[in-house]
Amino acid sequence: MKILFVIETIDNHNGTSVSAKRFAEGLKDRGHEVKFLTTGIPDADRFVVPEFHLPLFDRLVKRHGFKYAKKDKDVIREALEWCDVAHCYMPFGLEVATKRMADNMGKPCTAAFHVQPENVTASFHMQNVKWLNTIIYNFFNRLFFKFFRHIHCPSRFITDYLVQLGYTSQMHVISNGCPPQYSWHKCDKPSWCADKFVVLMVGRLSPEKHQDTILEAVRHSAYEKRIQVILVGTGLSEKKLRRKAKGFTNPPHIGYMSDRQLMKALGYADLYVHAGEVELESLSCLEAMGSGLVPLISSSSQSATPQFAMDSRSLFPPRKPKLLAKKIDYWIEHPDARKEMEQKYADIVKQYSITESVANFEKMLMDEISDNETAQKNR
Repeated sequence: MKILFVIETIDNHNGTSVSAKRFAEGLKDRGHEVKFLTTGIPDADRFVVPEFHLPLFDRLVKRHGFKYAKKDKDVIREALEWCDVAHCYMPFGLEVATKRMADNMGKPCTAAFHVQPENVTASFHMQNVKWLNTIIYNFFNRLFFKFFRHIHCPSRFITDYLVQLGYTSQMHVISNGCPPQYSWHKCDKPSWCADKFVVLMVGRLSPEKHQDTILEAVRHSAYEKRIQVILVGTGLSEKKLRRKAKGFTNPPHIGYMSDRQLMKALGYADLYVHAGEVELESLSCLEAMGSGLVPLISSSSQSATPQFAMDSRSLFPPRKPKLLAKKIDYWIEHPDARKEMEQKYADIVKQYSITESVANFEKMLMDEISDNETAQKNR
């Protein structure tokens, strides 16, 4: 198959872009051709459209590491003429225009649900305003999702919620998948944290990720002098987090890490804390578990990530730093239990293999091609 991935931006490090690149590589390994319809740097595997600027929100969008795309009809048509099936990642302008043109051309097209409205409203500190989020969910459905036969959902959590809200497309629960390199591994700590208990979180530095809860928890920990916090990522909240990080016995590391640096950090960290309240799955948590880290996960009702917790020792109430501190202290005080659970968590991640996810995704695309052929014949 010639498969077209339609995504506003592919040149960043957020979970959706990372997942898209991994699925593309997995499909290529299975003998398919994959190209992207996107913004950014021209390349042999891309149909590139110009970036769309939003004068009032441009700065905010870029601080999220995101770009919106212009609806260049000529480029969209060229991309659709090349492919056998298109897959749209987001409910935004480029994807909406691509779906409309695909329907006019009789091309099969699927969608993915990777953008929670709560991710949008969190930028304005309104992620807990349920009626507003519900309006956006319904808007996404009317504008975009209801026109698709098949939708990829990264977790049962979001699938059930979309059905509850009245989404009627066929939902395919397919994990974003964990690559094999994120398997159990340990390495020596660097000199700057050699004698410390390392607490790690990876993710965009933004309000809904609540890295500030981790910092506050460490302040309340009985072992604050022993703990080294590492918050990997970039984003809107970086300056705020750096201010909160002042006064620690061991100054927290906050900021970007290369893939190689991150892989090492996953090997020498002692505990992974996932404080985010808004998650469709959480690749970073999966990767940490696969690498051999026990997770401590926020039990947010807006997140799918609590599904990974094997027992209550790996859960804490969202935005409750004192309770999180007690859970961190437990794992510091029980190293034997932590060692035992590290292997168990690494083992359960095997069921989220990227290979299996790509195979299930491939089947969804083939189902859409078959259904589209039937629909075209019945016109």
